[in-house]
Amino acid sequence: MATTPAPIDPRGPRTNQAVLAVALVLGFLTGQWLVVPVFGVVLFLGAAFGPKWGPVLRVYGALIRPRLKPPHELEDPRPPRFAATVGVVFLGASTLAFLFGASTLGWTLALIVAALAAAAATTGICVGCEMYVLLVRLRGGVRVVTIEREESELFDAQRPERKGGWAPVPAEHRTGRPLWLVFTTEFCAVCPLVVEQISTQQTGDSVLVLNVAEHLDLASSYKVRRAPTVVRADANGTVIVRLAGADSVRAELDAIARESVTVI
Repeated sequence: MATTPAPIDPRGPRTNQAVLAVALVLGFLTGQWLVVPVFGVVLFLGAAFGPKWGPVLRVYGALIRPRLKPPHELEDPRPPRFAATVGVVFLGASTLAFLFGASTLGWTLALIVAALAAAAATTGICVGCEMYVLLVRLRGGVRVVTIEREESELFDAQRPERKGGWAPVPAEHRTGRPLWLVFTTEFCAVCPLVVEQISTQQTGDSVLVLNVAEHLDLASSYKVRRAPTVVRADANGTVIVRLAGADSVRAELDAIARESVTVI
């Protein structure tokens, strides 16, 4: 059975993408095309052998990450590694174009990589990552996949607004105790941590983990668009709140803990 690789700090790939974009643009502006094969090798090392072998990722891990706060979320390493592989293919083709004298084609391919890398570094929109998800879907994998990433803005640790109108939890999922439905996907690296946090703090509640691919109708009824999405309900199945993302779950748990202290 395939195992899920250890999750990674998403800021590492973003740093890698930012350095790549800047290097390629500077190479274009100065006419130094050798920067293309050099960073093709840099991408190849990280894509083929993992973050420990990527030069930029190693620098990030050794010098930058220790000076930062821990990331709000972790991510599955497979989509960014696939994106890096796509970058290697483009930069390899660009290098061949330069070697055969087609510098215009070479720079066109290189600048496409630079643009996509810059977009991923600044907005978190990773085209290569989305290609990976699409390929998984086409191969019969999960139909709905969202990889939880660290938000660029600061998290406002307030309790989520309560909204009515959610359908009660189906009877087959009720246990007679307060319930937490945790919707996850195979790509959600942080979901097991969320389940552990809920189970550890809310010892009297039931925690039910549901794979989105196996419960599409129920996930759709609760508008699941990211993993984890958690639906908290009372013992009767009435939904108290829907929580999208690990930070929202942590805020809810913190609020419950504060209320317990106040009551005591």
